[in-house]
Amino acid sequence: MSRALNTMNYVRQDCAGKTLILALPDQGAPELLYFGEELPAHTNIESVYLVLSSALPNSSLNEPYRLSLIPEAGRGWMATPGVEVFSNELAAWSLAWEVHTVNENVAGFAIRLEDRHAELELIFQIGIKESGVLGLSLELINTGREPVQVVRLASTFPCLSNFTQKMSFYGRWCQEFQHQTSQWNDTWIQESRYGRSGHENFPGVVLGESNFSEQTGEVVGAHLAWSGNHSLRADVAMTGERYLQAGALYLPGEEVLHTGESTKTPELLIAHSCQGLNGVSQQFHREARARTKLTKPRPVHINTWEAFYFDHDLEQLCLLASRAAEVGVERYILDDGWFKGRNDDTSALGDWYVDEQKYPNGLTPLIDHVKSLGMEFGLWVEPEMVNPDSALYRAHPDWVLELPAKEHLLFRNQLVLNLANPDAYVAIRGRLFDLLNHYDIDYIKWDMNRDYVSPSGDIHPQALAQVTALYRLLGELNDAFPELEIESCASGGARVDFGILNYTKRFWTSDCNDALERQTIQRGFSYFFPPEVMGAHIGPDKSHTTSRIHDVVFRAGTAIQGHLGIEWNLLQATDEQKSNIADWIECYKAHRELMHSANLYRLPSVDGCAQTQWYLNDEKTEGLAIYSQLAMPKRVHPDRLRLPALEALSLYRVEVIAHSPMPSHLMQQKPAWWQQKIQLNGASLERVGIQLPVMDPESVLLLRVSVADV
Repeated sequence: MSRALNTMNYVRQDCAGKTLILALPDQGAPELLYFGEELPAHTNIESVYLVLSSALPNSSLNEPYRLSLIPEAGRGWMATPGVEVFSNELAAWSLAWEVHTVNENVAGFAIRLEDRHAELELIFQIGIKESGVLGLSLELINTGREPVQVVRLASTFPCLSNFTQKMSFYGRWCQEFQHQTSQWNDTWIQESRYGRSGHENFPGVVLGESNFSEQTGEVVGAHLAWSGNHSLRADVAMTGERYLQAGALYLPGEEVLHTGESTKTPELLIAHSCQGLNGVSQQFHREARARTKLTKPRPVHINTWEAFYFDHDLEQLCLLASRAAEVGVERYILDDGWFKGRNDDTSALGDWYVDEQKYPNGLTPLIDHVKSLGMEFGLWVEPEMVNPDSALYRAHPDWVLELPAKEHLLFRNQLVLNLANPDAYVAIRGRLFDLLNHYDIDYIKWDMNRDYVSPSGDIHPQALAQVTALYRLLGELNDAFPELEIESCASGGARVDFGILNYTKRFWTSDCNDALERQTIQRGFSYFFPPEVMGAHIGPDKSHTTSRIHDVVFRAGTAIQGHLGIEWNLLQATDEQKSNIADWIECYKAHRELMHSANLYRLPSVDGCAQTQWYLNDEKTEGLAIYSQLAMPKRVHPDRLRLPALEALSLYRVEVIAHSPMPSHLMQQKPAWWQQKIQLNGASLERVGIQLPVMDPESVLLLRVSVADV
């Protein structure tokens, strides 16, 4: 419906057990009255508005400003506004919106606002998704005759006054998705200017009441679905309002709107839970599953990178495929080094033609061999990049995303190719389409191995245009090759977000395959993304990024927690190791349907030396617990494992299905239940728990829990 508004109006949406209520004044932007667990249908919304009205303090405006979803400098909001615009001719920097119309649609509400003095319109989209996640976005339209420069365009989400704690994320290459919890009583700002989501500053944050935990407390999780420069701000106003703002970060002069032009913010996703962090994560996981729409089990990968690096020998590659098939691998990915002149990382990026010296008959013999073994075939590419030592760069040095007047700064011996340049875009698109039309390729590992520095094709910044062009290219590939799956990789986890997830089916979580490091990385990843999009591989005995050595059981028990793969030269594995891997792959295949559709619960340990991933299906009839002993427990006996969310009265069977070697040097005998056929009701499993054996550091234990036959 669409209607003109001239008084205070209210709109309400109920979806997925959540309620959204907005107040819509005719003078001013929409206000958030409520977002959270579903309210009774007969709730008096006008009374809700009245009880949220604040007193009039001394030394303030005669009419205090109520924090809106688009804070307005022109109506007295003295903190950070939602929209900042500059014009040489108009007073566009101090905006005051008026609601013009409201349209209710399947996505929620599209609210059109205008500032006639600034000659601008704004479309504010807000609504609850089927996942329970709230989506917010803004579209700014220049309706005037003069160009305007967009300085800031950010979605705003007001928070409850008792939200005094935050969890933020940080990291580095090979150590992504680290997180820390701290008090929130002042301004917190996070920015990324790397041209991608970034290893350092993942575009997400959790805000909640004091001492929230994995299973308790009221919290909201926020994520900006964007793969480029971004800014997050969590602030506390002097008057007590708490709010979060998030949007793309514009470089100076980057976004200029001429008459009739518009720009739109990335979507801000908000998940609310009264059951702590696990409740937030489960909503984000449902949202991710709605976007990826996976229709088949996640196939076991083998990737050739850590097996051969740039040393491509067809006979060895075929032998690796045969060994992989023997242990149960279902998808084979040929990594970097297959294209013309690519013998190290100094040359040939941009020249996406098969190297005839390594592959005199093209890739067809390898692909045919892989397919004959019953496996899918995947190929590594890095289409956004170019080496100066390449035919493409020598022919078109003006196609790079760098200020032409300055010396180019190399990063991993490469430059960014400017996809916002129409000619460069057409050239790269053409090569990708030719490869996919010529070869039977099921999967693309799409890498992106460097940050942007001075991103420009002339004198104006083009970081925003580059990401927009990337999305366009990925969208065209998806449309032309609907069966193709694309993996997002960026030196590991530097481009992991819901924006790129609209076009891809998997993330390469980290270049680090060290199982101990992976435990922390994967747990941080799980706050926003489900296991089936988390690439997790069994690496070689000695990690190439940390030099740490783990046995194959701990490596496999860690990798099984995501989308399982192998990044190891199986030609060098012992018979015992291959047998172990085959067993773990069989275990993965037996449980992937459960793990990749389940509600995931992260269960911490009291001493912080262990952690458990608990996968439970919607019907609460089957679950899988993966317990990881990361370090020596602080006491002799580890914590009891208590499994939440089971049906209290249902009887469950508990089975040990896989584990690391049980150490005689730590334990004379296993717990009495170990050899028994244990059956317990759900209440006992949650409230009493299971006493675990004494385990070595860096070891795993898998327990299957299922409804017992009566």
